[in-house]
Amino acid sequence: MREIKNAGEILSTARTGAGLVKQIEDILKAFRPFKPEVRRFRINYLDRSSEIKYFLKIPTGIGRKTHRKVELPATTGFRIDEVLDLDTTDLVNITFDSEGRKWVFNANDFPDSERFMVTLKGHVSPEFLNRLVAVNCAANPTRRDNVDCYWIHSALKDVSILERIWDELDIEKVNVDVRIGVERYFSSAIPNEIKRRLEIQKKLLDAIAHGQRNINILQYEYRRAVRRTRVSPADLYNIFMKLVSGEFFSEFVRLDDPFMLGTIEPQKQFTSIIPEKVKVGVLSDLNFRLPAVKGQLTFERERYVDAVKTAIEEFVPSKKENILLSKISRMRICKQLKDKNEV
Repeated sequence: MREIKNAGEILSTARTGAGLVKQIEDILKAFRPFKPEVRRFRINYLDRSSEIKYFLKIPTGIGRKTHRKVELPATTGFRIDEVLDLDTTDLVNITFDSEGRKWVFNANDFPDSERFMVTLKGHVSPEFLNRLVAVNCAANPTRRDNVDCYWIHSALKDVSILERIWDELDIEKVNVDVRIGVERYFSSAIPNEIKRRLEIQKKLLDAIAHGQRNINILQYEYRRAVRRTRVSPADLYNIFMKLVSGEFFSEFVRLDDPFMLGTIEPQKQFTSIIPEKVKVGVLSDLNFRLPAVKGQLTFERERYVDAVKTAIEEFVPSKKENILLSKISRMRICKQLKDKNEV
């Protein structure tokens, strides 16, 4: 590992000169008597948690007495997590005093070893991440036979500059959200009776949201539509949500290496229970050995459409079944009326 002798000059070349990088520069200056090296900077892209490791060489004897007191500028959003004695691999119990915006410790409190690793943990801002990483994906897919393909790309920015700042930079779980449109697949699979009911429901929700005068009429029409379809609104919503759940939808998604599948979430409008899109999180890990990754997400469109049709057909009664249920219902009502009259 190399020693950072001119950290100020190096860090000033980075576009992230304000904020966290500037604070790291201040820490390096404070540590300079102990020949600091920034060994590793690790960031979790999803939750923005971060870990910075500094290597210190604290000489024993007269050298330590000369530089007894060390003041570290407190890094915004970070705390000192641990100090490791690299000669004995033991954790060192060092007391750090907080003086305003500084962490202060006494070099003489360290064991007689010379090599130590100081670990800071905290969180970085979204703006800082945006300056470090570029993510992108296709808004519209390329259709190939029975599948839809979305290109994906994520990369570190200004790698040559970053390599001069940190020995290791690991950004884990870099997320790219791919949005796959599914509304038309549901619309084509839903029977006309259900479509009519969903149209009335959308009109009713729009009327309620805008305070229109025809709410009572639409409520009456909606209740009639519910009785005709013989399917409860809650059951219909549940079957739609199941078909866009991560457990079900993931079976129709393929990713190129080294991408990994993240969270899968449906996206829909407030006035409709039919999902408009499915947001698929695609993850990758970036570092100096792998500063950029690209590939594609493949959505098995035709196989998914067939699965949606089958699931809805099994769930929603057919037109013949609806007619039969209506006849049975009328017969029961007639029998109840007859029994009542006889009494």
